[in-house]
Amino acid sequence: MVDNLGWESILKKMLRKAIVILIVVLLAFPVLAKLSFEIGEPVPVFELPALNGKIVSSDKVLGKNATVLYFFTSWSRSCQNEVLFLKDLYKEYNNDGLEIVGISFDRKLENLASFINENGITFALLHDKKLKTIKDFRILIIPTLFVLDQAGNINNLYVDFDQNVAEAITKDIKKLLVP
Repeated sequence: MVDNLGWESILKKMLRKAIVILIVVLLAFPVLAKLSFEIGEPVPVFELPALNGKIVSSDKVLGKNATVLYFFTSWSRSCQNEVLFLKDLYKEYNNDGLEIVGISFDRKLENLASFINENGITFALLHDKKLKTIKDFRILIIPTLFVLDQAGNINNLYVDFDQNVAEAITKDIKKLLVP
């Protein structure tokens, strides 16, 4: 009889632990369920300062043309390489309707401004010193780049940068710009 009470106590403890684990999993599921974006969905709305200090809203810069939305820092070698690639891409396709909006996570605006001036970057740049967009856009690695269609919806998403990514981005842009 003592044996049965011992097992019963152990089973009750195990059941309580299982219920707690189940509750934690169920509560965490909505958070974990949305770790990435889906192709075709719109990007989150944001407002950030441009380099001149004026606040720019995403609805003013996205959703009119094919757009590259690019998250970076000026001190990262991979980001620097991608910015230079985007500079050339913008030069080649801007007259066809391509827009590029860069969002920098640099802490110091002076460092960003210096990088932009030294490299002759002419596409739109916003400064997210407070890292507001990291959570909304689920940025885990920089550089991160979204290719958006003319409606402002995600056409593709790229993380990090190399020659393969450059070729894929160019291919995406060419498809979006075809009339």
